[in-house]
Amino acid sequence: MKKLTAQQKIKFVLALLILLPICILAWLSFQLQKNERIVQAHQAQNLIDSRLKAVERELTVYFEQLEIQLRSDYQTLANIQQSKLTHQVRNYLYDSPLVQNIFILADSDNITFPPDGMASSKEQSFINQTKPIWSNSELFQNLVSQDEMTKVQVASESDAKLEAFVSPVSQKKVVASFAPDILSSGWVSWYSGSHNRLLYWVKDSTNRVIGFDLNRMRMLSDLINRLPDATYENNGLHQSSIRLLNDKSNTLYQWGSYSIDEGKQALRTRYLSPPLANWKIAYFSNKSTLAKLSWVGSLAGLLAFAIALIGLGIYFYREQQREMFQAQQRVSFVNQVSHELKTPLTNIRMYAELLTDQLYEEDQQHNKYLKVITGESLRLSRLIENVLNFSRAQRNAIKINKAPGVVDECVKNTILAFEATLHNKGMQFEVSYTADKTVYFDKGIIEQILNNLFSNAEKYAHEGKKISVATQLESDQCKITVQDYGPGIPDFAYNKIFEPFYRVSSKLTDGISGTGIGLTIAQQLAKLHGGELKLIESKVGACFVLSIDISPV
Repeated sequence: MKKLTAQQKIKFVLALLILLPICILAWLSFQLQKNERIVQAHQAQNLIDSRLKAVERELTVYFEQLEIQLRSDYQTLANIQQSKLTHQVRNYLYDSPLVQNIFILADSDNITFPPDGMASSKEQSFINQTKPIWSNSELFQNLVSQDEMTKVQVASESDAKLEAFVSPVSQKKVVASFAPDILSSGWVSWYSGSHNRLLYWVKDSTNRVIGFDLNRMRMLSDLINRLPDATYENNGLHQSSIRLLNDKSNTLYQWGSYSIDEGKQALRTRYLSPPLANWKIAYFSNKSTLAKLSWVGSLAGLLAFAIALIGLGIYFYREQQREMFQAQQRVSFVNQVSHELKTPLTNIRMYAELLTDQLYEEDQQHNKYLKVITGESLRLSRLIENVLNFSRAQRNAIKINKAPGVVDECVKNTILAFEATLHNKGMQFEVSYTADKTVYFDKGIIEQILNNLFSNAEKYAHEGKKISVATQLESDQCKITVQDYGPGIPDFAYNKIFEPFYRVSSKLTDGISGTGIGLTIAQQLAKLHGGELKLIESKVGACFVLSIDISPV
């Protein structure tokens, strides 16, 4: 699997930092809108119910007022003398726009009006149609025993469909104040042909029953007059409408600004209270208007937040790119300078070595100066090589060039280059060579690793006075152990010392110059050579074990 570059990782992290908050915010916004939609839908249903209840209450009030009026009319009719009853009742029907027929039962099924043999054709037709009502001796007796507006199914020998209702106790108490002799009253819903009709009845303490047959069209007109005007725009219904439906679901009246399509289902339906128990009011509206969500505002806010995050991400990415470009320029500058310094340092060292060979042994002072020049030039060469190798490792530009050779000879040459410097500090090497066979390895890589290990021992472990070096061949591996006898490395720093630019802070290291990349480069080079550089536990000082692959290419 191909590893991501540092730049690709930065892009991925920035994209994650931008997309993650946007996704979380979008999810929260969706949940908020979802909950808001539920709340709005619940509020809309409550609003619809309150509007329908208000309509129902308006219609109920109409019938309550109508009952009071009809009971008052009953009181008037009940006080008429028998000799004048027929004439006075017909005058009442002539003057009343709402009542179109009346029957009066003196006792049980004994009709006193319309008079037998003197009834008009209209009156006779009404008596025939309502026979299932007035001829049922138990009907009004059962209704009197009811204490509230409860529907009572009435059995009939004919095909007439009858539903009777008794007025609530509250209405009885109102009437009792001016008509104490009334026992009960109520409604009977019945059919004449295909039309539903209402009959209001009153029964008093003498068992007399008077029934008022209401004019259907006049009653409907009165009901509609109590409802909002269909042509009035400010009727409280914005983008909605309400229908008044009869027992056959036919529309009797409609008001509101919403245009109802054919076959449109009502959002809410409510049946009316008796005596219009089979009638209902239906609420129509567009569902989208009931729970209209502020998606535009939410999306605008989400979009603004996303744009701000993207802009911020672009800004940080450009700043990071600028910093990386400047860092690359600085690294490139250091690499170029290091590369330029490498050649003159090599020349200085070479000519210093030539002068050392040509001077007489008696000229000790000059020899000393030349050794210092040679040693310091070697130190600078190692530093430059470290910088160059570290830069190459970052670019994966280091190549391993194996060639046949003897590991012991490579180690001896490296030790020889350090002997003068270590001798000046009172240090010496203690060696054990057992890798004297010809194997395949990269001489430059091994020298660079050992240079870093010896250089660290020179800086931080010179009080130990010696460095132990041992070589060993094991199958396809060669191990080189480097042990110093200085203060050692704390346990907490065992894994950190191989990190770039990490330096253990202590009294021994403070004040000593160093780049902090020597061990990092040494470990990287060991891995490139198919091996490993490890720090192992030691009773004294620090002990590093270098293993490299020595198999043929």
